[in-house]
Amino acid sequence: MKIILFLLLFTVTFQIYSKKINYEDDIETIIKSLTIEEKVGQLFNIAIVGKTLKDEYKTFLTKYQIGGITLFDYNMKSREQLKDFVDSLQKIMKIPLFISIDQEGGRITRYTQGHFLPPSPFMIGFIDDDNVTEIIAKYIAKDLKYVGINLNLAPVADVLTNYKNTAIFDRSFGTDYEKVSKHTSIYIKVLQENGVIATAKHFPGQGDIIADTHKTLPISKLSKKDLFKRELKPFIEAIENDVGVIMTSHVIFGGVDPKMPATLSKVFLKDILRDELKYKSVVFSDGLEMKAIIDTFGLKKASVLCFQNGIDMITLNWDIKHAQIAIDSVLESIENGEIKIKDIDDKLRRVLSLKKKHINLNNKETFKSEYAVEFLRTLYNYAIITQNVTEDEYRELKNKKIYTNIKKINFENIIHTTSFNDIRDGVIIISTLKGIKADVLKKNTIIFLGPKIYFDNMKWSKAVILHDNNYFTHDIIKNLLKEEKVD
Repeated sequence: MKIILFLLLFTVTFQIYSKKINYEDDIETIIKSLTIEEKVGQLFNIAIVGKTLKDEYKTFLTKYQIGGITLFDYNMKSREQLKDFVDSLQKIMKIPLFISIDQEGGRITRYTQGHFLPPSPFMIGFIDDDNVTEIIAKYIAKDLKYVGINLNLAPVADVLTNYKNTAIFDRSFGTDYEKVSKHTSIYIKVLQENGVIATAKHFPGQGDIIADTHKTLPISKLSKKDLFKRELKPFIEAIENDVGVIMTSHVIFGGVDPKMPATLSKVFLKDILRDELKYKSVVFSDGLEMKAIIDTFGLKKASVLCFQNGIDMITLNWDIKHAQIAIDSVLESIENGEIKIKDIDDKLRRVLSLKKKHINLNNKETFKSEYAVEFLRTLYNYAIITQNVTEDEYRELKNKKIYTNIKKINFENIIHTTSFNDIRDGVIIISTLKGIKADVLKKNTIIFLGPKIYFDNMKWSKAVILHDNNYFTHDIIKNLLKEEKVD
């Protein structure tokens, strides 16, 4: 008898988890159809390990009907593999997932297997051409949409007012709030017009700090007046341009709320963001496992504070063990009355509204590399001209055993591919050195878009390091920033 009851329960449970919700239903009907566990699960954006869907993740995702997945490099091997992986995730869910990624450009380019490797936001701001920004946002959207990514955790709307802020630095469009506001707005508008939800981060702006929220809890002395004068300007324009998501900052702004970082602050999330700025869409937390939060408040308390004080979706980037702890804490707080079910339903309405507005699983994208090559050729030709180096700086490079041929690049021969081995005398644009043989590096000119690396032991015969994040061009940009007047 027990076996029969177990089988019946398993069958009913499986049917509940595998049955798709009619996405054409109104939001109130969808909300009523969900269990309390599923309602809470919809308010979590998590990461899972692997390049295929493992059973343990499938069980967890369907049990709680998790609202979103953020992809990292450990989820990716190729375009087609990633496309299949994303499809497998969407197929098991009742409600379409947010499939998100950090595709800011430059060093924060998680999806490197695609056809378009965007330059850093700082380079975009340095070029300061509206048309260039539009094209970059369009190609990013097309590249992401092809593999099923429907939410980009970009753009960074922080105004870089302290060049020692290495956590932000070249992730910002620049030091002038008007420039940052302009390019943030263009980026958001074009991204969302092309089927990918944009995220303005890190509200209310963390370009003025030095400490890194991944490592500690920073404290800013900026007042509310200061924030409205400069830091909040790009977010205000983002809201006016109907940005789908705003992501919060793990920084304490002592002049506004001396006790809570913005992520956990009712003052910032309700009083300022909702009431004063009239923002109606979804608020994501930044990753709660960052030391700014987890070392200060602990995961359980922080998860509850998020939902009490204004966060709609909690972001967790480590593993499902943390997600389980956080979900259990929230469910317990709902049961004891610390979190009201009405507030959960309100958050769910915003999340479902955003999904219904932007996610269409039947709307596929095609994107081929040749669309982007001519643009990349033009962009980096311009970038070389505007970021050229002096003869003294060339000698400094040679002293560091870095060999460059910047002045001899033939941009007619740009190659954008992942099959490098038979290429000779071409210009190859890459964002990673993984799998690139030394012989390929010697016989081709390399434009490297990847993260910071030490070049001292590199002995390339031809190489162009045209990325704002290596140590050499960092110094160039620092000098530019010193010359700019910051109000």
